[in-house]
Amino acid sequence: MKNNIENLFINLPNMISLLTLISGLTSIRFAFLQEWKLSLSLIIVATVFDFLDGWLARRYNKTSKFGAELDSLSDFISFGVAPAIIIFLWSLKYVGSIGWVPVLIFSICSALRLARFTADLNILDVRIKVQEHFIGVPSPAAAALVLLPIFISFETNIELNQYPFLIIIYMIFIGYLMISKIPTISFKKFTINKKFQHWIFLLLLVLFVFLVTKFWTILIIFTIFYFLSIIITVYKNKS
Repeated sequence: MKNNIENLFINLPNMISLLTLISGLTSIRFAFLQEWKLSLSLIIVATVFDFLDGWLARRYNKTSKFGAELDSLSDFISFGVAPAIIIFLWSLKYVGSIGWVPVLIFSICSALRLARFTADLNILDVRIKVQEHFIGVPSPAAAALVLLPIFISFETNIELNQYPFLIIIYMIFIGYLMISKIPTISFKKFTINKKFQHWIFLLLLVLFVFLVTKFWTILIIFTIFYFLSIIITVYKNKS
C-alpha cells in the first residue's frame, strides 16, 4: 500500500501533464463547435495544470527526463497547436490557404522553442541572467499573447476577427518571440518577503474577486502587462 502511494506521488507531475494535454485537445474540439469562451477557458486551465506539474516536480525533486519530454509534448499541443487552430477557426479561415501559413509558423516556432528548452541549448548573444529570466517567450505565455485579440473581442464591440491580415502579422510576430533570444521574466526564483505576505494575500483575494466578475478583462490586463514586462526586461539586460 505504501509503495502504491509513493508511486502515485512520484507520477503525480506526469499525471498533471496529461491533464494539460487533455485540456488543450478538448479546447480544439470546442473551437470547432465555435464555443469560443469555453475553448479559451480550457487553454487557461491547461496553463494552470502546466504551472502545477512544474512546481510539484521542482518542489519535491521529482523531475525526470520522461517527465520533461511529456511536459514538452503536452505544452506543444496545448500552447502551440491549440491556440493556432483556435485563431484559424475564429478568423483566418476566411482568407483561405494563406490563413493556414501563420498557423504552421506559430506551431513550428512553438516546437522549436520547446525543443531548445528541453535540450537546454541556450546559446546566448546577449548577457542574460538565466536563473532570473527565460530565453524567449515561454509557450504558455505565447498562447495568451496570441489569443489576446479574442480576449479583447469578448470585452469590446471590436470584431478583430474581421481583420485577418492584421491577425496574421501579429501571429507571426508572437511566434518569432518564442524562438528569439530576448530575456523574458521568470517567476521560478520569485520570493516574497515575509513582511509583505499579508498584503500579497489581500491582493490575491481582490484579484480572485475580479477574476470571477471580470475574467476576460483581467486576462487582457495581465497579457498587456506581460508585453510591457518584455520591453522592460530587454531594456534592463541591454543596459
